[in-house]
Amino acid sequence: MIRYYTDKGTIDPELVDGQALKVARQLVVRYNDRIDQRNSIKSSQLRKFYGDVKSLELTWSNQQKSDAAFLGTLPQIKMLKAKVAYAKGRGVVTHYFAQWIGDNVDQISKPDDFKAFLLHFEAVVGFCYGEGLKD
Repeated sequence: MIRYYTDKGTIDPELVDGQALKVARQLVVRYNDRIDQRNSIKSSQLRKFYGDVKSLELTWSNQQKSDAAFLGTLPQIKMLKAKVAYAKGRGVVTHYFAQWIGDNVDQISKPDDFKAFLLHFEAVVGFCYGEGLKD
C-alpha cells in the first residue's frame, strides 16, 4: 500500500523522493546497463497516462477545485483503472504500471488524496526520464 501521508497528516516527502524513485526503477528496467525495451514502459504511454491525470486536474481546477467538483471528477479518476487495464490487454503497458495505477486510484477518495497522487506521479515521471527513459 502506498503511503500518502505522515503521521501528522501532511503529504509524506518520501512519496516524491524514495518511493517515486523505486517506482521509476520498476518501470524502467535495465539489463546489462541498457534499458530493456520489452519490459519497460514506453515513454508515450507514460506521457499519455500522466497527461490524462493532468487533464483531470485541469477539469477540477476549472471548477475552483471545490469538493463538489471533485466528486464530479472522481468517477473519471476511477476510470483510469479501466483505461490502464485496456492498455495492459493490448500489451502497451507493463503489469507493474497497471498495478501501480490501480493501487493509487483505489486510494483516492478525497481532494487531498488526488493532490498527493499528482505529486507522486509527477515525481515518478521525472525519475523515469532520469533513469534513461527516452522519447
